[in-house]
Amino acid sequence: HRACQVGCYVIGTVCPDSSPYAIEATPYLDSGSMCCMINPRGTTWRNLQENQHVLVKLTLSSPCFSSWAGVSCVGTGIFDSDPQSIREGFTALGSVLGVDYSAAGEKYARTPERSPLLRMTFTGSSGRCSNMPGQPIDVRVFGSGGEVIQ
Repeated sequence: HRACQVGCYVIGTVCPDSSPYAIEATPYLDSGSMCCMINPRGTTWRNLQENQHVLVKLTLSSPCFSSWAGVSCVGTGIFDSDPQSIREGFTALGSVLGVDYSAAGEKYARTPERSPLLRMTFTGSSGRCSNMPGQPIDVRVFGSGGEVIQ
């Protein structure tokens, strides 16, 4: 599992009445998917039961806003009900936030039909940044132990 740390992540879904809905989330990367934990009683969870399309907006900036980037990714989101993946997901989330979520991992692993583990794959993206063409953007990806992977 790899955890992403940038300024802000927003997940957008569509309600059954076709109105948009968005929440902030803290993601991590796992096997080519972006994952996060979603309230299994919440609106996003209910929306994705009807329509699996998602839009994820990632935004970061320097403290003085002299450099910035914004990316929108479109794709689908499904809930992973594998108990071991749920446990590992809470461990990865805990590594990002510096919190021990092992008790939550065990709780949700016992009721995988109400899994909070949202696994998203993307089919397209668009975005802008303040850098000139060819300049790199400093985005770091952290492992579950807090080490920098990329």
